[in-house]
Amino acid sequence: MKHIFFESIDSTNTYLKNNYSSLDDMVFVSADYQTAGKGRNDRNWSSSKGKNLMFSLLLKDPKKIKHYKAISIVSAYSIVKVLESYGIKDLRIKWPNDVYVGDDKICGILLEAVSSNTVECLIVGVGLNVNEKTFEGEYLHRPISMYQILSSETDIRKLKEDVFKEFENNIVSLTEGHDFYDEIIRYDYLQGKEVYTILNNEKKKIKVLGIAEDYSLKIQDGGTIRNIESGEITFHV
Repeated sequence: MKHIFFESIDSTNTYLKNNYSSLDDMVFVSADYQTAGKGRNDRNWSSSKGKNLMFSLLLKDPKKIKHYKAISIVSAYSIVKVLESYGIKDLRIKWPNDVYVGDDKICGILLEAVSSNTVECLIVGVGLNVNEKTFEGEYLHRPISMYQILSSETDIRKLKEDVFKEFENNIVSLTEGHDFYDEIIRYDYLQGKEVYTILNNEKKKIKVLGIAEDYSLKIQDGGTIRNIESGEITFHV
């Protein structure tokens, strides 16, 4: 397991985007603190120093890249399995990449691609709330941490090893042809919910039918049932 650690950095995703050509496939980059952490749709990801698990994973192998539709949600599933091993229950995956405990968000995942003529690499950025005791300010989705659930601090070093191992095992299994679909749909947070979305630049209410077998999302939009990819939709309260 290849691992690069920084006490402080602007963003582990940005580091990989700037240095991927000289790094190996499946290298993990983590940091105690990110000055410019980023979530989906360019939202900031803030975290107290040393309190949470923040890392990015580089995927350069074309055999892994071709599974880009599944990588994000399999990453979320990997977080779920580790958190279950720490005794956390009521875990859910909010397609395509967030992990919830009940209705509270404990982990966000950002998948980015670096392309020229073809996709040269995928970067999986992860922010997991671990030992944060309180969350200040306003959030689009109410956050929660492992500390708030377990009422005790978690050893981040051991947690990091557990998470990296789970990611490594699951992504290798995915590359070798393992289908995670039946395992993942048990955690589908949005299935059956009516939600507001921005779809094709229009805000509308849709019904989510669930995660499809190709890891897209099956929705009912009026009288039409169709599958959508992660870049086509943004969820709103």
